[in-house]
Amino acid sequence: MLNLTCPAGDFDLAFLPSGTGGYVDLVYNATTIAISTVEVSVTSLADVIRSKDAAGRPKDIAVLPVLEQHARSMREGTEDGGAISGEVLRET
Repeated sequence: MLNLTCPAGDFDLAFLPSGTGGYVDLVYNATTIAISTVEVSVTSLADVIRSKDAAGRPKDIAVLPVLEQHARSMREGTEDGGAISGEVLRET
């Protein structure tokens, strides 16, 4: 795992996220998005939740309620279409 810092804040880069089988496992439910002119695969929210739960680090456990609520809102169709607050995620 790499713990990195950029102008937008800290982030972790995991090569084999906890609770997963790595890329082969995560790509199955991934979504492709365009960032500028580059297409990237982004793992599903359910897989992020699964990995954070398995990791069990305090900062992962702390953000789980927010991620789980967002997932529930998406399933129930009550999501407002916006992203999860960067401020909430940045606090972890």
